[in-house]
Amino acid sequence: MAASLHGAQLSSHKNGCYLMALFVVAFFFSTALTTVLSILLGLIWLFTEQYKALPKLLKSQPIAGWSVLMMLCFIIGLSYGNATESEALYSLGKYKKFLFIPVLMVFFHDERYRRWAWLGFTFAAALTVILSDIKAIGIVDLNPHYVSATIKNRITHSMFVAFFAYYCMSKSVNSPRFTKLYWGLCALSLHNLFFVVEGRTGQIAGLALIILFVCQRLSKKGLLVSLVAIAMLMVVFLNFSDKAKRFNEGIVNSKAYLEQNLDPKLRKNSAATRYVFWEYSAKLIAEKPLLGHGTGSFVPQYKRIAAGENLSPIHAHNELFMIGVQLGLLGIIVYLGFIASQYYAASQLIGENKFLAHGFLLTLVITSIFNCPIYDHAQGHWVVTLIALCFAPTRDNSSRENYA
Repeated sequence: MAASLHGAQLSSHKNGCYLMALFVVAFFFSTALTTVLSILLGLIWLFTEQYKALPKLLKSQPIAGWSVLMMLCFIIGLSYGNATESEALYSLGKYKKFLFIPVLMVFFHDERYRRWAWLGFTFAAALTVILSDIKAIGIVDLNPHYVSATIKNRITHSMFVAFFAYYCMSKSVNSPRFTKLYWGLCALSLHNLFFVVEGRTGQIAGLALIILFVCQRLSKKGLLVSLVAIAMLMVVFLNFSDKAKRFNEGIVNSKAYLEQNLDPKLRKNSAATRYVFWEYSAKLIAEKPLLGHGTGSFVPQYKRIAAGENLSPIHAHNELFMIGVQLGLLGIIVYLGFIASQYYAASQLIGENKFLAHGFLLTLVITSIFNCPIYDHAQGHWVVTLIALCFAPTRDNSSRENYA
């Protein structure tokens, strides 16, 4: 009986490892499929009794420990504040993705399953870019809900594509047989990012990732030449391309806001509204700086303090502000610890794994400045899965038993 159960657990865990590749594809295209697969993977984790090794994983992998601590802060935040029960539980449900990190890590202990997941990512990201270009041309509108040429919203799309462009740059160096293919996909992705969808967050991330790539891979002389070339191309893009309109609007509105000279009519511009959200979020944090207003408090508290703005954001468009309003400095410190643990872990990796981990972390940090990637459904699942994929201990360096 015991042998039969163990065999079933081995088979279930193996199937879960392969399901991860499908899971990576799912959050590019389907919210429903992502939800179903996340539940299924959780059930496999329970059936295979991986929870028994959780204490060892949390001890050996600080990222997993910080993610669980972040979730505990949100649970504690349920005990205070004026948010309704439904608001508090809704916010808690958004941030439950932090718990996915130690769960998903157990499916990436074997290098072959990591390769399957990266192949799934490559397929899904490439298809996303191609479908976006097709939608932009007008051949078919796969998701008329979004005006821009995307399947997901513009922010999510640009985040995915920016990192994919960097991933292709990295793979072009480490996969000589497919160098031309990866550079082609990189060029297609950058064109989509700057000339098709024009998501400003993704454009900033994409530019930062290009600079990171040349810093990682080139000599000092090559780095200098590359940085000059990048700067010249950006000057040409911003001054002569009609596709730079949204980027230039963001620069103008940012300057006007900093000079306290922003036209009230422009306060509903997508760039200007972020500054308004941040301004009121900072005021809310100042009201209760230590522990915040409680889990789920952002929406009701924002409505209270910014009643005259006629804006009703569902989040602060900044992960630190969003967490800070709800959990105060305690939550901010824990989230910064979560970020710092990834930087430390990435520095311990070698070769391409190290470069990809640094690239992913840079993408997460930039997106966290302008949006709430953990809070968002597609972005959040993408973030926690990539963290598990980049930082899960392999069979060789893991100190725990696993079924891989």
